[in-house]
Amino acid sequence: LDAELLLARALGCTRLRLYVDWHKMLEKPELAALRALVARRAAHEPAAYILGEREFWSMRFKVTPDVLVPRPETEHVVEAALELAARLGLRSPRIADIGTGSGNIACALAKSLPTSTIWASDVSQAALAVAEENARSLGFAERIRFVRGDMLAPLAGGGPFDVLASNPPYVTPEEWNELPEEVKKHEPEIALRGAGPDGLGAVERLLVEGLQVLARPGAVVCEIGHRQSEGARALAARAGYRDVAVKKDLAGVPRVVVAVVESTS
Repeated sequence: LDAELLLARALGCTRLRLYVDWHKMLEKPELAALRALVARRAAHEPAAYILGEREFWSMRFKVTPDVLVPRPETEHVVEAALELAARLGLRSPRIADIGTGSGNIACALAKSLPTSTIWASDVSQAALAVAEENARSLGFAERIRFVRGDMLAPLAGGGPFDVLASNPPYVTPEEWNELPEEVKKHEPEIALRGAGPDGLGAVERLLVEGLQVLARPGAVVCEIGHRQSEGARALAARAGYRDVAVKKDLAGVPRVVVAVVESTS
């Protein structure tokens, strides 16, 4: 896939065109352009950063080294949030995307829930700039409010929210050492490394602090690592969430924790 994407970029064409013109011989300038791209990939630079874009939820997002590369697994966060909104009967839900990065989750929810109100926060101003550009290019600039700050702090005055969605940093110290070089060397560490030995520091903050801004009923929908489902469940139960579930991704790996806080009535 990377080879096709890089070749299509060097030739200024689509991947489909590569198959249509399979017999085409590269001219010297085209070959030089391809070699330059391949050299960057060989140095472990992610293809998404080389190309400056990545597809997510059938939309094309600009990506830079200031934001994580959107991954297919994170689409399960969007799916879980949509399922939850339907289950709770939320016709015009208020949603906050915590640690928005490229804005992929916020934009995907804006696309799928046209009557929703969405806030998106990030501690990085550079990341917010990328997210805002993506929202503008995809036509969601008027639908998403971007705010800067740590975790839920910038949401003050914006709630109550029906859903808090997030792909927080959750990589444990042990897992960090096992990550591919292209991830450790190029993607923003602040968006990857979780706090504490179990990597669940940000997840715990989201669950605990979320109770201050969530509607009743309301929920946290959060991506987690493949070894963190039991720890996340325990944190949610300790914080007072009574309806806690873990959704698996297409590979059968526990990927998203959904914690619902019940109505006070």
